[in-house]
Amino acid sequence: MTIADRRKVLLLDMDDVTVDQTSTWVKRIYEKTGTLYDQEEWTKWDLSSILPPDIMHMIFEEINKEPGFFRNLPAKEGAIAGIQELSCYYDIVFVTASEHYAYQDKYYWIRENLGFLTQPSLVLTHRKDLVLGDIFVDDGPHNIMKSPVETKIIFDHPWNRHISQFQRVNHWDQLVDMLLSKKVLMNIM
Repeated sequence: MTIADRRKVLLLDMDDVTVDQTSTWVKRIYEKTGTLYDQEEWTKWDLSSILPPDIMHMIFEEINKEPGFFRNLPAKEGAIAGIQELSCYYDIVFVTASEHYAYQDKYYWIRENLGFLTQPSLVLTHRKDLVLGDIFVDDGPHNIMKSPVETKIIFDHPWNRHISQFQRVNHWDQLVDMLLSKKVLMNIM
């Protein structure tokens, strides 16, 4: 097999691209405090500039550390079917930045929800800019900006809407359509 024959590598973020972390945080905060936050108002990646310190502590020191939290996150609408379809054309690699306590949960989430991937690939790193592939899909502005990957797609959220120089998708159906379109396939295959 030559380099030209290999399938292209699609790098997918997990939190808020593949799984719905933020909505789950909002729900858990409401369950614990009775306060309902509107994630559309979370317009900055650094939530400490938006949320009170006690809520930040609750998210990162309580909710995220609940046993099985990351393993039980719901898939983003259309993500599982979309990944299954894309896996016919791309090598799928999940790239996630998490604390050590989330690693096992994320591995098992992939195994349990994406059983059609015979050898699921998961890269755990706090430096996504060191991971190479052909296409990178993420919601973190800093990850998209620093990535050396040529084709970058930003998964829309309020905290990344100030970025306009990359392709943007609002949901999984749109991502799949974009990645399977003739234009994209011709550019990467």
